Amino acid sequence: MNDQSRLISTVSYITIVGWVIALILRQNENPKSELGLFHLRQSFGTLILFFIASLAKIMLATIGLSWLGNAVGLVVLVVWLIGLIGAIQGRFTKVPFIGDWFQENFRFIS
Repeated sequence: MNDQSRLISTVSYITIVGWVIALILRQNENPKSELGLFHLRQSFGTLILFFIASLAKIMLATIGLSWLGNAVGLVVLVVWLIGLIGAIQGRFTKVPFIGDWFQENFRFIS
């Protein structure tokens, strides 16, 4: 593990723009690190979770369950923080519950 792979891992969690920047950095990395690839997949899944949670929050608010939407958003925030902290530490920390699924199903990210 080197500083470049930790940078790629960490930047991938900072919004969609950061994810794209991390992907470009990973493409230019030589040799390519597994840590960067791991966190690109985890953060991509987390971005999708944020999008789904945002839609769920809107739908729940329309039927008077905004508190439940807020709880869903808080769970996704915690998942994101777990991934970000793992990236900063240079560890292969999967997001809870669905990290394995992210690794298996986002193999198109390479």
